[in-house]
Amino acid sequence: MDAVKKIHEHQLVRLFIVYLCIISGFAVIVSKAFYLEVVRGRRYAELARRQYSREITLIPARGTILDRDGRILAQSVLVDSIYADPLLVTNKSRAAVVASRVLGLNADETLRKLSTDRQFVWIERLVDPDIARKLLRYHLKGIYSLKEYRRFYPNRDIAANVLGFVGVDSKGLSGIELSLDDYLQGTPFSAVVDVDGHNSPVYTGNSFNGTSMSGDNVVTTIDLNIQFILQTALKEAVTELGASKGVGIIMEPRTGEILAMVSVPDFNPNIYREYPLSVFKDIAVENTYEPGSIFKPFVISAALDGGAISADQEFFCEHGHYRVYNIVISDAEGRYGMLDAGDILKYSSNIGAAKIGEKLGPAALYGYLKRFGFGSPTGINLPGESPGILNPLDRWSGVSIDTIPFGQGVSATPIQLVTAMSAIANGGLLVMPQIIKEIRGSNGTVINFSPVIRRRVISRDTAKTMTGMLIGVVNDGTGLNARMDGYTVAGKTGTAQIPDPETGRYYKNRFVSSFLGFVPANDPSITMLVMIVDPKTNPYGGESAAPIFRDVAEKILPYLGVPSRLSIMATPSNEPSVSDMDQMQAAYVTQTGVVPDFRGKSIRTVLREAKSAGIDDLVIKGSGYAIRQSPEPHAKYSHGRVVVVFSDSVSDSGPGQPGRAPGTIKG
Repeated sequence: MDAVKKIHEHQLVRLFIVYLCIISGFAVIVSKAFYLEVVRGRRYAELARRQYSREITLIPARGTILDRDGRILAQSVLVDSIYADPLLVTNKSRAAVVASRVLGLNADETLRKLSTDRQFVWIERLVDPDIARKLLRYHLKGIYSLKEYRRFYPNRDIAANVLGFVGVDSKGLSGIELSLDDYLQGTPFSAVVDVDGHNSPVYTGNSFNGTSMSGDNVVTTIDLNIQFILQTALKEAVTELGASKGVGIIMEPRTGEILAMVSVPDFNPNIYREYPLSVFKDIAVENTYEPGSIFKPFVISAALDGGAISADQEFFCEHGHYRVYNIVISDAEGRYGMLDAGDILKYSSNIGAAKIGEKLGPAALYGYLKRFGFGSPTGINLPGESPGILNPLDRWSGVSIDTIPFGQGVSATPIQLVTAMSAIANGGLLVMPQIIKEIRGSNGTVINFSPVIRRRVISRDTAKTMTGMLIGVVNDGTGLNARMDGYTVAGKTGTAQIPDPETGRYYKNRFVSSFLGFVPANDPSITMLVMIVDPKTNPYGGESAAPIFRDVAEKILPYLGVPSRLSIMATPSNEPSVSDMDQMQAAYVTQTGVVPDFRGKSIRTVLREAKSAGIDDLVIKGSGYAIRQSPEPHAKYSHGRVVVVFSDSVSDSGPGQPGRAPGTIKG
């Protein structure tokens, strides 16, 4: 019995030990579970989540940029971005070679990305969907794609320098994309990329962490059709003339709205990385140029408005050479004697402009030029605008008062020049140029940009007088190639020498050729600047820039609904038409026995009016439009020879006016 009892006791001890071990084991398991689930549970859950998902920041949809009529200039579209989990890529060398070949990347750089110990790397962002699908057909383990927004410019290079472009991170880098980036950029959002049990990515495009919101839409003042017309014409001209650059701006002179703004060379913002940095500048607002003779209207306006001169006051133009201190001012193609202000502008006399500047005086000239906006940014909503160079009076040299009036010793941006000319066109008011019409917020708000009148620069009467003089430039001066059938053009040609930055002198064979004007002259719809930088042929503004002005205006004025005199003549009306008025004027000439004013008229018109005036001995020299005649207009006439010289005359040995040299008139 004792032996049995002892055996039973030993069994109980062993059983107790077993139970104790089991209980201890359970206690260890429970405590470990408590430690894993409670104490470190949150950390381990995060580690597990990170093994099976990735959270990344994706590019949002930027706001759309539109032209004034709602046509799309820039928008965001969904495309593919390629990423990889290097830890899952088995054959890294092969994956790098295949991906680089399809995506057009450097294989060594791609292999470097795949050789990291990170679980997420970008291979290439914003890839065309067709290219992404081509890559994914290789089923490279560890390489995947997801959707992001890429900026797309449907019109390619049209208005590219104005619109600008965005970087891979959807940040504006130039143009409107930069200046209005705070409005255009959407709200960045995070996407969670999940991985299933086989390590394959699961992405629906809807796993957003936070709210994604598109940017605000921007409506510009640009008219896509007008932009296309101007850009096409300017690019063709730059190529034909062998020029280095070209600039064109069309502005509505009363509101300051920019209908077109062109910089050549340009680029395609969809593939901006294929272009050099130099083409990204909007030279219409960023570059400055010595304006040359297109500066003369502002100086003459100042002298007239300030009472320093009268419109009919004459100045002796020294027969083409005028010494001031140590420089000689020359008139390019004329040896003029006495010229009034209108003729100084018409024939682009540098000497006449210099003498007008002397009459006005440095302080008054500087004050008026500042009022016209020179030396200060215009305030246009584009980045990088230059203020130009208009030195303060204490930095003027002894000859500044003589050289600034014909556009030397001062520099201006193209946008300053077209804005200043618009002040003459609209009756004397300086209006801030506008490139933005409105901003349409994603929350429904609308910000409108109304015209901003900065100040009155000159009186309405002065502006009217200047308009008449500028019409004379086109009808009877250096701007003949800007003449248009059916519309009266007011404008000024310019041919400015380009300064050599190394010597401080001017190149003898490098110029900036320009034409700056508005049309219709007495009720202007547009102000336009055409500027050709360093043309290899036809360096004079009247020969290179003026024809572009004419060709562009002839296309866009009917598009804008601006009636020409020809269309008005074809419309029945109780008011006398232009042809009726011409006939009445011709009848008046016949009755009073004076010679008609043939200047600025075509051969057909001259022949008709001469016949009505009873002129039976008419001599026509050349073709184009009449520029001179003998006897003078309105001279008494009974009979005898009348000679009319036209703009395209082969020989200019016919009648001239006192003090004016024969030869082709240049601007």
